[in-house]
Amino acid sequence: MAIQYNMDPFAALKIIYQGATDGFAAEDFVINERERGITLPMVLKRFLLDYGYMTVNRISDSVRWLHPNIMSERVFRYGSNDELPLVLIGRLQDYQVAISDTSADNPTIFLLKTAPNETQILPSDDTLIEIFKVQICSVLMNYEGSVTADEPELAARLLRENMVNLDLIANNPKLRREYSLNFSEEMRTFVVAEYIEGELSRFFFIRNEQFLSGVNS
Repeated sequence: MAIQYNMDPFAALKIIYQGATDGFAAEDFVINERERGITLPMVLKRFLLDYGYMTVNRISDSVRWLHPNIMSERVFRYGSNDELPLVLIGRLQDYQVAISDTSADNPTIFLLKTAPNETQILPSDDTLIEIFKVQICSVLMNYEGSVTADEPELAARLLRENMVNLDLIANNPKLRREYSLNFSEEMRTFVVAEYIEGELSRFFFIRNEQFLSGVNS
């Protein structure tokens, strides 16, 4: 039996969708880069090329990445009237999501909220990959029988049943919020640990017989 700890989001998506993909066309990224100067980090391009049209980018009303045709680049006044070029790439709840360093492997995001006569710009410690994990959780929690364990006794019992070792689940205490994706291959169960301000908050347990069906892990 194998437990996959602290999974890369793309490894989790491969299991969830049994290897299926349905994303934006590669030429759309090429055209927008050539004609509009919209360049994107490779990790975001990979996500959208594989999963742009799938439920992970559609199921949640609170998180969604845009098609590159709709993305835009704008320059904002930020801090002491410095110019801050941002690429607007999606939405997170009531905020627009933007990135500044498009050459970074996994850039942090900015949150923008438009108010009368001004745009409020909030830096965030969330990265693109952390937001992918939020989207994955939205997909998983829509499976029938998913369980939220925010009581220690219930969490401990379910961890034992799925043979998951809490000591092997890692988190970055510097992040305001983090999700660790873990998968029990024998039990076909995702175990998601949620950390808030570096403290363990709760677990999500999602079991489905289709997980790993026909997919090499």
